[in-house]
Amino acid sequence: MFSKKKVSNFLIVTLIVLLTVGATAEAATLGSRPILMGARGQDVQELQMFLNEKGYREGHIDGVFGPLTSASLMRFQAENGLPANGLADKETINLIKEMIGKATEASAAAAAADEFNFTAVELDLFARIVYAEASGEGFAGQVAVAASILNRIRSELFPDTLSAVVFQVVGGSYQYSPVLDGRINLPAGESVKRAIAEALSGTDPTGGATGFYNPAKTSNQWVRSRPVTVTIGNHVFFK
Repeated sequence: MFSKKKVSNFLIVTLIVLLTVGATAEAATLGSRPILMGARGQDVQELQMFLNEKGYREGHIDGVFGPLTSASLMRFQAENGLPANGLADKETINLIKEMIGKATEASAAAAAADEFNFTAVELDLFARIVYAEASGEGFAGQVAVAASILNRIRSELFPDTLSAVVFQVVGGSYQYSPVLDGRINLPAGESVKRAIAEALSGTDPTGGATGFYNPAKTSNQWVRSRPVTVTIGNHVFFK
C-alpha cells in the first residue's frame, strides 16, 4: 500500500509526464507517435490533409483528431487491408507515409514542369516567403500559404509574376509583412520546400483563396471583411 507521501510523489511525477506529453504533442510530426482520439498537433493536420486529398474526409483541417477524422481513417484502413479501428497506429501511419513519399516524388517531378516555369531563383524566393509566413504552421498550413500565393499569380486582380506578387505594395503597404521586416531573407527549411512542390503540383487546401491572415496578429478590418474559404492552423484564408 502507498503511503500518503508516496502517493503524493506519484501524482506529481504523473502530472509532470502528462504536461510534458501535452507540450510535445502539438509539435509532433506524422510518425513520431500513435494518434489517438483527442490528439492535437501538426501530425493530425498532416493526417487530415492526406485523408481530404484522398477523398476519405471532408472538413476543416483543424489539427484535432475527433470522430470525423477517426471515421474517415477507418474507411481508408478498410480499403487498404488494414484493421479498421479508426486509430492512426504504427501500421497505418507507415502506409500513409509511404503513400505521401511517393506523392512527394511525383510532386517534385511535376514542379519541375509546372504551369509557372519558375526559375531556381524564383523557387528560392517562393520557399523563403512561405517559410517566413508559415514556418510555425504544420505542413498543411505551409501548403495552404503556398497555394494562396499561386492563386494570386493566377488572378487578374494581382500581378502575374511571383516577384511582383511577393513585393507588391498597395496603399503604401507591403502585402506580405516579411518583406518589410526582413524575415523573407531567412533560408527556407526542407518542410517548406516540400510544401511548395505540393502546391505547384496542384494541391490547394484553401479552396482558391488569394490571401490569409492571423486573427491574433491583425486588426485590419478589410481582410476581416473578406469571404472566408477555410481556416488552417493559425491562418484564416479568404478571397
